[in-house]
Amino acid sequence: MGRQRDAFFAGALYVVDVRGWPADKVHPARPLTTRVTAPVGARLGVWAAHPHDHRALPPSAPGATPWAQVERFALGHSGNRTLEAPKRSWVVEFADGDDLAGMGRLNLKAMYNDPSQMREALAWGLFGAAGVPAPRHTYARLGINGSYLGLFSVIEHVDRPFLRSRFGARDHGNLYKVGCGDLGCGTLERRSGPDHDDGGRQYRSPSDDDPTYRLKSYAGGPGADTYDDLARLVRVVDGAGLPGGDRRFDTGAYADGVREVLAVEDFLRWAGVNVLAGSWDNYFATPANYYLYNGGRPAGTADVMDQPYFSFVPWDYDNSFGIDYFGTRWQYTDLLDWPANTEAYQRFNRRKGRTRIPLVTNLLASTAFRRYYLDHLEHLLDTVFSPAAIDALIGIDGTGAPTGGGLWDRVAASAYLEADSPFGWPGTGRQFLNDEVYRAGCAQQELQRGNGLVLGIHHYVRMRYDRAREQLEQLRRRDPAGSSGAVFPASGPQPAVPVG
Repeated sequence: MGRQRDAFFAGALYVVDVRGWPADKVHPARPLTTRVTAPVGARLGVWAAHPHDHRALPPSAPGATPWAQVERFALGHSGNRTLEAPKRSWVVEFADGDDLAGMGRLNLKAMYNDPSQMREALAWGLFGAAGVPAPRHTYARLGINGSYLGLFSVIEHVDRPFLRSRFGARDHGNLYKVGCGDLGCGTLERRSGPDHDDGGRQYRSPSDDDPTYRLKSYAGGPGADTYDDLARLVRVVDGAGLPGGDRRFDTGAYADGVREVLAVEDFLRWAGVNVLAGSWDNYFATPANYYLYNGGRPAGTADVMDQPYFSFVPWDYDNSFGIDYFGTRWQYTDLLDWPANTEAYQRFNRRKGRTRIPLVTNLLASTAFRRYYLDHLEHLLDTVFSPAAIDALIGIDGTGAPTGGGLWDRVAASAYLEADSPFGWPGTGRQFLNDEVYRAGCAQQELQRGNGLVLGIHHYVRMRYDRAREQLEQLRRRDPAGSSGAVFPASGPQPAVPVG
């Protein structure tokens, strides 16, 4: 199944075709937050298509084998901000015994906030280049009952097959999906009860309706669902029990303790990509929209509660590369002081101060971890994150003219099919005109919609790149280049951008 999954995400574009679906649930007045099981006679097919095909829902090529043809499935909507949007994101869940390339679920994201239709593709590609355990991405055209609902991002689901593909035999652990819930947002700040209990129950939500830390345990056995492993991670990140006040974070004891419970280098590489991409709706400004997976220590026992070892898995990257609603210039984000950039976000959400994200701030207070992070940042700037490198992935030159062979080649025809003319409103409910999709995705122009500002990706990257270089020049006085001792590939693996 792993090879099938690899092959699926190497594809350029798919058609997801649903037939026999209830007519009143194609564009329902209220979102389908509970999955709806397909009625008898309904069917769902998935097959490859060419990105340049100007038929909205082209049939499967003669002789080609569809990726899926099933009759047992359920559909629903997903997301937070876009649940009430005219163009909603969809989730397909397959019944037991059916799947798509080993996946029991298909995530179809509407890209409602992104006129370029390319931001998530770029982000997931950069994470892949950085060796971060992250989902993969491709595209699909969605049709229900013959009606074209538009172009969607397909995001690999984080489930047990995903864990097996990233962590091998360590797929029997605890997976936490972290959001904003009844304990607030997922800051990973240390919590203790009135009786000074420092255990896992402090991170368990009062009900299952709106948890901040939602646990899916594959571990089994007594104690696997106690949240005690999460509590231990939080205590270690907090430096609990170490002397020295705030200076405790810059000690060998702190670094050794963190390495015992966290794949810290993976996390720091995620942080480097995230801060360059200007993605804030995750463990940054929100903080939410990420997973934590405790698969146990690689060379330890099979008991993930006795020897917890966490990996950080990112999620949700449409708000990146210059999308803002709060008056924050994310392209100028301080490379070390992340919270300094979150005050406008907090005011927008009627909160005071700055976002508290100890997993970033405490780790970057450690000289060892900070130097690794800065060295990897510089590696990214030298290889995959520069105006020229990102332009090549998009498939444009420095003037915004298409060169072919990139992401713009993959999305243009499918996006244009959502409307009948450059200035006609898309029948799919997408909030951007075809002309705006062209100006944002190809010509790389800035767009303003209400309180939303969308920079051209090229111009965002140029400003982010220049400011990051300026900051690094200053930071290198304390943390010289190469001082981490880490060796990164001279030229990291490039994100795949297939075109057909």
